[in-house]
Amino acid sequence: MTAAAPLLLATAALLVLAAALFLARGRLVAVTVRGYSMSPTLMPGDRLLLLRGRRRVATGRVAVVVAPHPEHGWHTVTGPAPDLRDAWYVKRIVAVAGEPVPRWAGRCPGTHVPPGMLVLLGEQPGSRDSKQLGYCPEDKLVGTVLFRLRAAAAQHT
Repeated sequence: MTAAAPLLLATAALLVLAAALFLARGRLVAVTVRGYSMSPTLMPGDRLLLLRGRRRVATGRVAVVVAPHPEHGWHTVTGPAPDLRDAWYVKRIVAVAGEPVPRWAGRCPGTHVPPGMLVLLGEQPGSRDSKQLGYCPEDKLVGTVLFRLRAAAAQHT
């Protein structure tokens, strides 16, 4: 191996990393949890890494969606822009298109989730979610959580 080989490998690794960061730019977003609707899994101050888009939509995943209209739910929301992080909700996906509608989801008519819809649930009983708001259209999905970047200081024991 020549003396230039390690330099070449390091340069190649940097190029691959730069390309990956370029491709991920705009698709990965760090968000901070506010509120207790997803506790004890997520606490206020937790930092999450979010993958924008609908690629990883599946039952059991934690999702970030555009906040619903206070009275009429998600169907009347025409905004806000997806980068207004104060207007996002963090909830768990409990059913996707074609799956049975959970019994507790009284505002979700039918026996199976319609195409393009999600049933969402917070982990606290008082959480505003599909129990009160009905189906969430997939086009209100900002993205899904990949993992927690950082737990809130002194919150988790």
